[in-house]
Amino acid sequence: MTVTSSPDHVLDRARSALARADLGRLDYFRALQAAVRDGLPQRDIARALNVTQSAISQALKKAASKGVGAIPAGFSGASPYEIAERYAAGDIDRNEMIRQLSVWPYVKRQDPTEQLATEWKAILPPDPPGTFEEVGEAFDKGLIDAEAYDRILDASDDVLDAP
Repeated sequence: MTVTSSPDHVLDRARSALARADLGRLDYFRALQAAVRDGLPQRDIARALNVTQSAISQALKKAASKGVGAIPAGFSGASPYEIAERYAAGDIDRNEMIRQLSVWPYVKRQDPTEQLATEWKAILPPDPPGTFEEVGEAFDKGLIDAEAYDRILDASDDVLDAP
């Protein structure tokens, strides 16, 4: 007897694997940053990891250019999207993901009309990191489901509506 997987199950496994790959890169960057902060020379880090010092330098530059930072206390990720990825990868359970995204200190998005008034082009910059739009992106990419999105939105209304 052959066991077949449903297309949804296969796609869920693929999403989980993609999230794990993305998170693995973030964890690697953070580990390198921590090693440097602890005073380890890049040469020693490279030797320990069996890579070149140039590879360590490039990874640290990439981490800096991507804004990879520390994870705030009480959270499993440095952004709402990363928390959703941690859930999709199986690092945290659904209730914990909802709790963390419900209390996240969301950055208020700039009013687009203000932005248009101050720019000569009608091209808006991307949302700053930490906005609620990251939760929407996580939903759009299948990292969280509609019920979780609605619960997070309902719980975070106070945060989003605050002046």
